[in-house]
Amino acid sequence: MTSQRRLGYSVFLCTLVGALQAGAVPVSATEIWMWGGPRVDHPVPGWENVRAYKGDMWTPDAPWKTVSGAVKVIQFTPTNIERANEGDLRQAVADIKRRNIALAVGTGLLIRSDRCRAKTEAYVDQASLDKLFGKLRRAGADVKYLTMDEPFFYGHRDSSPTACHESPQALAQALVGSIAVVRKYFPNAQFGADEVVDASGPWVQELVGWADTYKSVTGQPLAFIHADDGWSEAAVRNLLPLATALKQRGIPFGVIYDADRFNNNSDENWARNTISHFTKLESELGVHPDHAVIETWVRYPSRVLPENAPGTLTNVVLQYIQRRSR
Repeated sequence: MTSQRRLGYSVFLCTLVGALQAGAVPVSATEIWMWGGPRVDHPVPGWENVRAYKGDMWTPDAPWKTVSGAVKVIQFTPTNIERANEGDLRQAVADIKRRNIALAVGTGLLIRSDRCRAKTEAYVDQASLDKLFGKLRRAGADVKYLTMDEPFFYGHRDSSPTACHESPQALAQALVGSIAVVRKYFPNAQFGADEVVDASGPWVQELVGWADTYKSVTGQPLAFIHADDGWSEAAVRNLLPLATALKQRGIPFGVIYDADRFNNNSDENWARNTISHFTKLESELGVHPDHAVIETWVRYPSRVLPENAPGTLTNVVLQYIQRRSR
């Protein structure tokens, strides 16, 4: 690190400590969220041996006793739900209930229409939504949370070829209809969002404005915002003003703990890098999010269980639990 960067980082630390002492980011109990899913009969080609635990996670003697006792929310992805047979999905749902863990589903929620037909993960066909949530209801699920997949980033800022660059008002109005689709199946679901947090300071202010617009248009605040951080020094620095602004609005703030793009190429590297991120943010910098979201969108870690084996997803969660307790 150059002397200039070291000086800048020192200033950042002093600013952060001052904010903590002033109560801007209070130390509070953090809910642990983690990725999970039912056994999948037909994985996506090339992913056959990735987290293929064959349903072992959802048996009473599954080797994640400590982790399952601490996790508050398990989040499923559409691909895992769609590719599971209904019996395996029902088994996972029943075991989640038995363990008193809440269920979240993370999915795109902006419905493609003549308004916008973007081909990013934030957008989805309505028929797919109906199929997804109908299957969950038949399996006996109780979906407590719906995590929208970065609707503001992909709906407003994305620069890919099919991006529509919609206004915050247009996006919030579109989500009114999407929320109604989900509530046909799960009337009490709460709606939050993952959103990108990178090195852009103005983007943080836009996110805060988006939260205000969402509440104004839909009539309800976001249930949470989970920061999908890029893990650069500047991106980490932007977590503090976002956390402070959301706290002022009564919106829970979460951080998605995962590996950066340079360290997601093996189980060991993914685990080591993810642990370094939550250690730095919480133990060294003293930022305590309302939700610690430990999940992955890449091939690693390739194993979920057991919790006592280094390099598994549940072992990373276990290490988070142990560090927090210390």
